[in-house]
Amino acid sequence: MASGLRDALPMESAPMDNKLDQIRLLTLAEAAELLQVSIRTLQRMIRSKKLPAFKVGGQWRIRESQLQQWVEQRESSSAGEPNDENDQ
Repeated sequence: MASGLRDALPMESAPMDNKLDQIRLLTLAEAAELLQVSIRTLQRMIRSKKLPAFKVGGQWRIRESQLQQWVEQRESSSAGEPNDENDQ
């Protein structure tokens, strides 16, 4: 899809080509599969502003790089917390 968008842009936008190549947008279904949660859970997280997302044509999209950062932040913030399963 990015190449189609890139083809539709005027020639003077050529320096942006690298930026367009780096942008990968995930659908809620794709993000849900990666996180192993339901789409409904993602929708709740987006509404409560716990997960960064935006709409494109009425459909939610999550930037892959932002999702990766979000996961890394969650991992690092919970690294010091005890795991309930292992506490027993």
